[in-house]
Amino acid sequence: MELYEAIEKRRTVRDFLDKTVPEDVLKRILAAGLKAPTHDHARNWHFVVLRDPARIADVLKAVAGKTAEQVEIVRNWKEATECQRAMYGDALPKQTRMLMQSRCLVIPLFKAGDELMHPQGVTTLNPFASIWCVIENILLAATAEGLGVALRIPLGTNEEEAYVLKRLGVPTGYKMPCYLAFGYPASDAPVLRQTACPLEERLHAERW
Repeated sequence: MELYEAIEKRRTVRDFLDKTVPEDVLKRILAAGLKAPTHDHARNWHFVVLRDPARIADVLKAVAGKTAEQVEIVRNWKEATECQRAMYGDALPKQTRMLMQSRCLVIPLFKAGDELMHPQGVTTLNPFASIWCVIENILLAATAEGLGVALRIPLGTNEEEAYVLKRLGVPTGYKMPCYLAFGYPASDAPVLRQTACPLEERLHAERW
């Protein structure tokens, strides 16, 4: 798939076929992630790949029960647009299922110091910025391979993240930005309308 086509077609998928993601395809996708730009040429990135349903279920125990909390957040979100409400309406009931159903759950990890959570400036966030460059490469590569990806960011405090890192035996100093579930999209997977973002309204020449 050509690059601009992959950018245009990329969408979050939360409903998957019962079809295994081949190991070689997953490795190509993750290798694309490792081509992302990095701060200080550090490339302190790792991936934990989970395929065993029992292992996935164990890791996702931290996600269980979070839906009600999220529903309450959205209910009180007065400024939510129609697109945002439609997205949450599809996403919230599937928070655990979408990560289980694909049978291919990847936990991306990046190394960061304690100062990340107490930044003194934008440069403190460089490790966090770099891992999201990795994730964007992964999302586009997955689209090019005909796969869908469900992305979930851990909620609220670091309790959920801490549970996952402990269960996976991740060394101290590493953090997880999100869960990534890979799979082949189901034929009836919703294709939600995205918020329009015309370039002409966001482009400023020489100054705002």
